[in-house]
Amino acid sequence: MRSRAQRWIVSCLVALAAFMALAGGAAARQPLRLEVPNAPDAFYFKPRGKGAKPVLMYLHGRGGHPQEDCRKWAKVATEFGWVVCPQGPEDRGGGARAWANGAQSGRDITDAVLGALRAKYKGRVNRKGNILMGFSEGAFVAQQVGLQDQSTWSKWLILAASDQYWVGDTAGVLKSQRGRLRRVYLLTGENDGVVQNTLKVGDTLKHARVPVKVRVVPGMGHEIPEDRMVTLYRRPLAWLAAAK
Repeated sequence: MRSRAQRWIVSCLVALAAFMALAGGAAARQPLRLEVPNAPDAFYFKPRGKGAKPVLMYLHGRGGHPQEDCRKWAKVATEFGWVVCPQGPEDRGGGARAWANGAQSGRDITDAVLGALRAKYKGRVNRKGNILMGFSEGAFVAQQVGLQDQSTWSKWLILAASDQYWVGDTAGVLKSQRGRLRRVYLLTGENDGVVQNTLKVGDTLKHARVPVKVRVVPGMGHEIPEDRMVTLYRRPLAWLAAAK
């Protein structure tokens, strides 16, 4: 007969194994491809569970590989909603893409991708209250797209954010739309050259009374380490997803 403590340990191990298998299974699969009118195809994973779910849209860095990035984010994000990965307009070959520093074209693409996903899956895809994620050049696009449309993208996860990615009267825009931007999580490696710029973004958001968390990760550079997807990003996504 096992003791109560032994039974508890066994149940914990079983639950952990099931979680890792589920996460690993999502990572092993290849993303689905979404045809997008007047824009490059996007990649996506369906969410776990039934009913309407939010979109977690990831904007890749310069030279990033959206298809591979989508597979990585599936490890941690499908429990919260649709994992969707648009492709920037610049084709760099071998699956690599870039945004060509085009915030407006970035918004055109993100709008088109969200529209195509909703057209395909109808009411299963939330129109508002979604999570916008971006890294490096994708952070540049995400900060501007999110600022312009705080209803659709009311929660942000910005990786390697910079105050230099905003132009114009950012404080005024945030003030005029106060309450629409529900939560923002900024995460940057301590060895990333934009650490101080990330802190300035946090200060701007705090001054505008936007709920924001800023995390500088020790020992990390300008990167998204695949082997730490769950440990680094699950908690930020859970915090963002919990906002109503």
